[in-house]
Amino acid sequence: MPTEEICKINMRTRKFDVGGNSRDFECFYSNFVQTVILLGTFFYCVERLQPWSIVTADISYKQIFVNVFVVCLIMVGLIFTKYWQHGYKSLPKFDTIYSLYLPFMVSLLFDTSSTVINTILILSVLNAYRWRTQLVVIILQLCLIFFNFEAGDRLKNIISIVINSLLSLILKYIGQLKSLDNIDSNLFSILLTNILYVSEAGTVHFRILKGIILALTTIISINYVLKKVMHFKPFMLSISFAIGLPLFANTFIHLEDGENPLLWLVKYILESTIRQKILFAWSSILILSIPSILIEKDSLSLNTSRKLWHFIIFLLIIPSFQMDSNFVKIALSGTIPVFLSIEYIRFQNLPPLGSAIELQLRRFADDRDHSGPLIISYLYLLFGISTPLLMNNSPMGLIGLGIGDSLASIIGKRYGRIRWKGTQKTLEGTLAFIVTSFIVCLILLRFDKAAIFNHLTTLQLLTLCTLSGVLEGNSVLNDNILIPAFMMICEKLITL
Repeated sequence: MPTEEICKINMRTRKFDVGGNSRDFECFYSNFVQTVILLGTFFYCVERLQPWSIVTADISYKQIFVNVFVVCLIMVGLIFTKYWQHGYKSLPKFDTIYSLYLPFMVSLLFDTSSTVINTILILSVLNAYRWRTQLVVIILQLCLIFFNFEAGDRLKNIISIVINSLLSLILKYIGQLKSLDNIDSNLFSILLTNILYVSEAGTVHFRILKGIILALTTIISINYVLKKVMHFKPFMLSISFAIGLPLFANTFIHLEDGENPLLWLVKYILESTIRQKILFAWSSILILSIPSILIEKDSLSLNTSRKLWHFIIFLLIIPSFQMDSNFVKIALSGTIPVFLSIEYIRFQNLPPLGSAIELQLRRFADDRDHSGPLIISYLYLLFGISTPLLMNNSPMGLIGLGIGDSLASIIGKRYGRIRWKGTQKTLEGTLAFIVTSFIVCLILLRFDKAAIFNHLTTLQLLTLCTLSGVLEGNSVLNDNILIPAFMMICEKLITL
């Protein structure tokens, strides 16, 4: 039984009350540890960004922190109101705190100009309540936009709320609040809203990512209409998808010189022997590793076979990123929509690949993948490793997931004896995370020609790995979301 559910059980006898109180304490302990780490990093950030009167990206830190304080008050007020009306069962999961912390801190540290609107979008996590609460949330969001933005910017930010709300509803509908729960849906809807509309980043890899995801969203919407209104068969939907996606991608990807994206990519690869070698190495490793893992899958545990992919991705990207970071970021920007397309084909069972994809992915699916209609784990992994690389040129997501989390899981399951209170994770697994992540960071610090960590000291790296390991050990939020985002945040904080 999940830990958060155990904590909510009302026991009927004195004997079980004692057990219930013990479990309540364990839940309190893990939540307390998480709260200390999250608040500690937040207040450290507040302190480092003094004085608040500094204006950056046409906005002052004072306005940003006042806005997040108001949003926190609104969230606490609405949650307390629901508790007053409906009791303990109406309280949201503790992990709701991450729906506030992660978007706010990532925006503040890496895209300051979008921090205010992203903080306002966070309120959408409360849309899981009844329609009256949803209406109140929308009104409050509009009020915050009115007070925070000039007249010329209000319409744009209102559109952001509309896009985010629609994306959140769609994700909840598709995932049935099983594959993607309320927190996941809101985190991903904010991420997609930034990619598709809010962010004004002009880098090549971002324009490629934005263009292909916009193309993917468009063709999926068209196929939905064709299926529901015109009753198209799966084979016709496959043809529509195969033709529509590249056409829309060619339309929506805007390169500086106006070149055809595919021709530009071929030219970009051919003009560098390093890129050709990287592409050849990737192809060779994948051709050898994929069949090998599929053949040996039955002789390996589910956990080990899943973590092998983490190791492979680490080996694929880390050396390549040192040689040509821009090429790796462009490759990741194209890979994300490709994997989203694979999941769409599997989800809709589009011929001729839908059934085969379903068969192979189900072999590596965990309990959460089996609980809902989506197989989401590999997408979480891809988003997790890509986000720090694309936003901050940081391999922290790769180190945390490819090495730290993988060995923590393997060692924790095999040798773990001492469990963190309130979770199924072990102290031995956490130590494995900290030690292995720190060792890899030291190796990169010492031998990395690209000087990825030249801005960090050994003590700072140890602090970063320790905080991340302890937080991961006490949290039940998906590791592929939490670890990369938090490690990226910590890396930025300790260099402020």
